[in-house]
Amino acid sequence: MAAEGLDASGKSAGLEQLARWIERKGRRVEIVPWQPSRTVRRAAQSPRGRVWLTPRVAALLGAADARRLARREIQPQLDRGTVVLADRYVWTAVAREGARGLDLDWASALYEGCPAPDLVLFYRQEPAVALRRALATRPGEIRAAAIGSPLGAFLRDLDAAYRELAAAASAPAAKPWLVAVVELDAREPSSSLERRARDAVRPLLASAHSRNARAAPGEAVA
Repeated sequence: MAAEGLDASGKSAGLEQLARWIERKGRRVEIVPWQPSRTVRRAAQSPRGRVWLTPRVAALLGAADARRLARREIQPQLDRGTVVLADRYVWTAVAREGARGLDLDWASALYEGCPAPDLVLFYRQEPAVALRRALATRPGEIRAAAIGSPLGAFLRDLDAAYRELAAAASAPAAKPWLVAVVELDAREPSSSLERRARDAVRPLLASAHSRNARAAPGEAVA
């Protein structure tokens, strides 16, 4: 399962609460945070790398790193039957590429090799709120003013890309995969968000328990 959305939306805290609740149900749980591409970061820090690091090249490199991460850290956990909760996942990468001006369908196709989540919890937050949170971590009014305008525009584009992915997720040709989505409004009380997340996950846990009960002795069931 993946939690997606802008900063200050409550997704990380909500995911932590959800993990503890699932553990009380007797399941192993692992929270996997999204990791920006190290390859892209190294290239961006190099004068020579910045010459050829176009948005499209950066997207290709980032997707390759994400697929390696999925094979190394996510798929083995799933194979052992662990419930993996991704604190941001593929939608975050795709939405960022969309906010940088790339085609969402093209960017989504880069991640089709990553394991598909059973569910996406989309925490909706107003870009202005996310911007205030981001600026609060930057020291100095001059620096905050200098980055506020471009960052605000980026967050608005990022939010629009998230919403487009959520709207298309149930379509037969959805990319990168067809997936169930539960939208959670960050303005709701945390208790309401927690209850709705549990209600969405409960049928998935029941289905997994049913599969385990039918499995032959020694048979591994994810």
